[in-house]
Order: sequence, then structure tokens, then C-alpha cells
Amino acid sequence: MLIKFLVLLFLLLPVFTQAQDDVVMAKAFRSQNPNDKFSIFMENEAISRPSIETPTYSITITVTNIRNNDGVLRFKFYDESTPFPHDKGFLRIAVPKSEVVNNTFTATYDGFTAQRMGIALLDDENDNWELDLGWVFPQEGHAFSDYYHKALRKPVYNDFRFYLTGNKSVIMKMRYY
Repeated sequence: MLIKFLVLLFLLLPVFTQAQDDVVMAKAFRSQNPNDKFSIFMENEAISRPSIETPTYSITITVTNIRNNDGVLRFKFYDESTPFPHDKGFLRIAVPKSEVVNNTFTATYDGFTAQRMGIALLDDENDNWELDLGWVFPQEGHAFSDYYHKALRKPVYNDFRFYLTGNKSVIMKMRYY
């Protein structure tokens, strides 16, 4: 129990530090799903929550080809009001890579309304909250919802967005250079 508390404290400290520096404050909170022990959710408080009457859906994310268990997986969810490469998107989720099994991570997140959206993922191996770049290519991995980025240009929102109208499964294959 003490180890879980220390891991959570270690993960929350950078969240609170960064949130204080942001123009739009982000609130960190734990998932209410009893099976989700480690994910940290950060909502963009500038985005309003759906009403109780609005139907919501779940997204099951499977990330493949993760090269190691160092660091954190950082998901950012984008929609039409906060399209990629918006700094915060409408939701950010950080998952410690200790949850990765056989180079794969799978989780289901609930509460999404019908909308156009996309998901980007950073494999933040050194847990510094940014994509580290080499001379030309990124040193850390990245992935996008149902899209494997092969081009030498930066990805654009239209490459990986989808229209959520019901529960959805998304495959995100990690890309390393």
C-alpha cells in the first residue's frame, strides 16, 4: 500500500507543478473504475462536461509495440474545439509503464459523448513531459488512434480523427525511429 501511495505521489507531483504553469488549469483526478489503479486523468477545465442526459460511450485503447517499461504513456484526446496539436486537448491521461504487459497496454475509458475526436500518445521514457528530439527524428515513441504514421512530415489531425457514435476499440501502434 505504501508503495502504491509513493508511486501515486511521484506521478501527481509533476502534474500539479505543470498545472500551475499552464494558462488553462488542468485538474488531476483518479479514475473511478475500481480496476484502474494507476491512471491519472487531467481534464481541461475550459471544456464543459456533458449533461447527465447526454449518452456517453467507452473507448478501449490497445497500444502495441511498446519497446520498454521505462517512463509513462501520455495520452491526449483531441476534438474539434481542441484539435491536434493543441497543448492540452480536452483530456490527458498518464499511465505508468509498469502496467505494460508483453509490450502491450490495454485500457477502457468511459464517459465520452458522440463527437469527432482523435487520440495521440507519447511514450515519455524519461518522464519529462515532452517529446525528446534527436538531430532529425524523435528519440521517444509516439502513436495515433487507428493510424500508423510513416510519413516524414508531422501528422495532422485529419490523419487520426474518428467519429465516435458508440463504444469503440482503437489500436495504437507505437512508432520509434
